[in-house]
Amino acid sequence: MSNPFTSQAAGNNSFMPEDYVARKAESRVNILILTLFAVVMAAVVGAFMVTNQRWQQLRTRQETVNDMYVQEGKKIEQLKELEKQRAQMMEKAEITAALVEKIPRWAMLGEISLRMPRNMRLDMLTLKSTRIDAPAPKAMMPVPTVKSLTNKLKGDNKPAEKPTVSAPKFSYVLTISGTAEENNDIADFLESLKASPIMDKVELPYIKEARERDRILRKFEVTAVLASNVDTTMIADSLKDLVAKRTEALLGEQQAKEQKEAAKPGAEPANQPGLADGSNKPGEETP
Repeated sequence: MSNPFTSQAAGNNSFMPEDYVARKAESRVNILILTLFAVVMAAVVGAFMVTNQRWQQLRTRQETVNDMYVQEGKKIEQLKELEKQRAQMMEKAEITAALVEKIPRWAMLGEISLRMPRNMRLDMLTLKSTRIDAPAPKAMMPVPTVKSLTNKLKGDNKPAEKPTVSAPKFSYVLTISGTAEENNDIADFLESLKASPIMDKVELPYIKEARERDRILRKFEVTAVLASNVDTTMIADSLKDLVAKRTEALLGEQQAKEQKEAAKPGAEPANQPGLADGSNKPGEETP
């Protein structure tokens, strides 16, 4: 086999033996091949090192992501546990709030007495509560389960879930029975109750005449439903307005009575000094 790196002209013009020239050419070829092999091996080793370094970086990142995922999973479990505790606390708060009267009874009595005309008589007041049951869930078709011996051996018996306790809700119906002299007083009382913030569905079931001694009176009955959600501020404002109106009406009646008494013949002026306690009579001198 001829050496491709040797030329025929060089062999003819050289004074060295042909064997020596051939060996020198072969040694140069071997050195060149070894050099190329070393370069290729160095490139392969370098590529392997770079690839290995990148794989190490990817593993490090993967481990970091896994650690973060585990930490976030723990946080999510803690958040779920907090949500569960919050739901339990809200259920207990709803049950407690259902047992507490949302509308104080003194506020209800104040609304009735301050809205009732002064010449009206209250005979009976009845408050009846009715529990509102939640609608029963729709019955679902039972899912057929396949029983096997493996489940019994493994003991896959899930504990029965505790039934959820729902907060009781009540509806309060108020019945007012009374007596009035005129139908207009009953109509005014009915309209005033409809304007109350704590009463809904105010109705007048009946009104009828009744005789007491020598007077003919009107017996009536009013029914109303107490509102479920009422702001305490609205109740306070309503009571303040009713007290202010009742006080103003009483003062007006008192002034009208005083003016009527002062207009009678022979009446003494109320603002004359010495007459408040009746110690001095008109015309007498004060010592």
